[in-house]
Amino acid sequence: MNKTGSDGIRLSSMATVRTAMAGLGALVAVAAFAQVPADDLARGAQLVQKDCSTCHGLNGQGASNEFPNLAGQNEKYLAKQLRDFASGARTSLVMSPKATALDELAIRGVTKYYQGQTPVAKPTSDPMLASVGAFVYERGNPYSGLPGCVSCHGTGARGHAELPRLAGQSPQYLERQLKQFASRARSNDGSIMAVIASRLTELEMKAVVEHLGAMK
Repeated sequence: MNKTGSDGIRLSSMATVRTAMAGLGALVAVAAFAQVPADDLARGAQLVQKDCSTCHGLNGQGASNEFPNLAGQNEKYLAKQLRDFASGARTSLVMSPKATALDELAIRGVTKYYQGQTPVAKPTSDPMLASVGAFVYERGNPYSGLPGCVSCHGTGARGHAELPRLAGQSPQYLERQLKQFASRARSNDGSIMAVIASRLTELEMKAVVEHLGAMK
């Protein structure tokens, strides 16, 4: 969860235009975008089915809380993460070798495919905790100087080219990422998140990820 807050980093938003096309029979739906050739999308869908679906699912819903949901994630953000895994800027024993094996056409196809899938949010199991998270997301903690997540991630937490979609993400996955930012085990997305994550109390962290996981 990246924030700029008082650091004043300007974040650009981007809109994508999407049409639908069928692909790979009944199992895989390929999202068709005018700027990407259909064969690139088909290749991306094939790679998803072959190499990505075990963990991230054909429809972009993670197979377990160990893996992020990728459905609806911005293609440019996803592409950056894949390049970071390949370069070593972000480390993962699973993702680094897989990302290294992808060329730019494959990255473009895979990321377009996942961006075109429909996110599915799961209702919270703890509405009271989620309500605390909603406060933290919108207003932060004015008593500790913690800015609201909305100042960077926006209303709806849908993400864009520079920031990830957080709405509907696995709370357990989000919590692990926040802890990695706080400990600086993850630093590929700038220093702002390290500062913000380190300011979160345990309650604030668990509450905000619970809220985000239930957002549609």
